[in-house]
Amino acid sequence: MVQLYALDLQPLLAGGWEDLMPQLSRWRQKKVMSLCHGADRARSAGAGWLLDYALTEAGIPRDQRAIQLQPGGKPELVRGGVHFSLSHAGPWAVCALADTPVGVDVELPRCTMATARRFFAPAEVAQVESLPEQARPDALLRLWTAKEAFTKALGQGLSLGLSSFEVRLRADGADLIQRATDLPYRLEEYPLLPSRVCLCTVEPRPALRILRAK
Repeated sequence: MVQLYALDLQPLLAGGWEDLMPQLSRWRQKKVMSLCHGADRARSAGAGWLLDYALTEAGIPRDQRAIQLQPGGKPELVRGGVHFSLSHAGPWAVCALADTPVGVDVELPRCTMATARRFFAPAEVAQVESLPEQARPDALLRLWTAKEAFTKALGQGLSLGLSSFEVRLRADGADLIQRATDLPYRLEEYPLLPSRVCLCTVEPRPALRILRAK
């Protein structure tokens, strides 16, 4: 069963993210401090706190939360048992926890037509170009989050090639057309202003639980 969480990072972006550091794993602390800018550190610290919260909710003991990187760079629990995916952008961090491989992405509207023409499948570019000008930014955002979520579910990141699979947008959702895996991955979308979230999963759609950093 998938659990999906979003953390409002605005209090941390305003200051105080350092107070979370003692609560984070050594792996996350090193990741936070490897970043140069305070806002990036705040987002990374918030994402680490959110993962710990989700693992606690799932009943995973702290001594079983050691993390290692897969060959494609995706983090995973050394002991296994549960899969997770993290993302953060703007004022939000999101975390998905599942019994099966899962990917989640949150993004602000920043993808351009030039980026789409360079990286997306031709059918996706044509789909966006067929829309009125004012509808294109949200369509590009939906495509980008969907593509990121799928590559993260596979654990291959952008090395998979964003044009190697296709996302078809509908008014009430998005369809995934891919041959990279036999698993029946689905895309689930969630508006989270000013951003969007996309979850890639083989499990039933979860509700999005919104938390606020203290």
